[in-house]
Amino acid sequence: MKNLFLFVLLFSSAPLFAQKYSGQWSGSFEANDKPGERTEYFLELEVNGTTVEGTSTTYFIIEGKRFYTICKVNGTFDPKSKTIVSKEVANVKANTPAWFKDCFQIHTLTYFKQGNTETLEGTWKGARKEDNCGSGTTLLSRKQLAKNMFTTPPPKNNIARMSPAPKSNTTKPPVNKPANTTAKTTTKPQTKPPVKKDSFVFTPPTIAKVENKKDVQTKPDIKPNIPAPKLPNGLEKRDNKVYETILIDEDEITVNLYDNAEIDGDIITVLFNGEVVASQKTLSDKPITLKLKAIRGKENTLTMYAENQGRIPPNTALMRVQNGDQYYKVFLSADDKKNASVIFKFRS
Repeated sequence: MKNLFLFVLLFSSAPLFAQKYSGQWSGSFEANDKPGERTEYFLELEVNGTTVEGTSTTYFIIEGKRFYTICKVNGTFDPKSKTIVSKEVANVKANTPAWFKDCFQIHTLTYFKQGNTETLEGTWKGARKEDNCGSGTTLLSRKQLAKNMFTTPPPKNNIARMSPAPKSNTTKPPVNKPANTTAKTTTKPQTKPPVKKDSFVFTPPTIAKVENKKDVQTKPDIKPNIPAPKLPNGLEKRDNKVYETILIDEDEITVNLYDNAEIDGDIITVLFNGEVVASQKTLSDKPITLKLKAIRGKENTLTMYAENQGRIPPNTALMRVQNGDQYYKVFLSADDKKNASVIFKFRS
């Protein structure tokens, strides 16, 4: 009977145990051959038992221009050692040039907690035989809702992961390429010099995306709106994923929503406590601003519904929140099967 009770207790607590490791983790990784030069890296993980799913996001610089890649992640979790193995298996969204070849990675990370600080620390290497992008160390912390967080422009030249190409006969060297960097894979070596994927010291994502072309913002080549059976509020019923729960002190909440990556025509509808507060708005580098009033004594839910997935799926957004003198930011992702939500609760 005692063993049966223990089994039931462990089984019932499994979702809470997994939740401890699920969530958003932010930080950077470093290559062994480039000590001190770090690449900004984010993991959004969902741990179910010993199975891990989610996405990774990398920000880097090529020839002074800021780029990103978002990859699908699969992996495993070992509860005894508190170790997560996160393997990038597919590129789901990026704004890299057509000739660019990304290098998938495997990150083997162990969970640590000291006081209120939670970290994932470990090593990384290439995920496939062709991913000869080196190896190094990774340090991530649980993404905190940062107070008074300001973004800063990234440095011009750094190093990051990339699958190197075989030696080319091209005599023209890359622009500003350090002497010890590795050649990059290109699809048109006769016209495009190899470029090293750069990294930079970890800073929050920059909102103003100066590299986006105006025609992409004004006339995006977007996918048709997602067809759906309509509910009374005119929206399709979908699964809902809560990204953050934010504790608030004031009734008034100001929310600003931006496109989190390349401006590609993402269209969203926003609901607050089940009521539509913004209908079919296009995400861009200009904010969609919402003035909301929270209700005391209940959970106030803001939901981002994807009307389409833009030119580059999925539909992603950066949400900045102000409540009194508190400032927060949350990264959201929605598609034709899942909404993205944030819960606001008054402090008890």
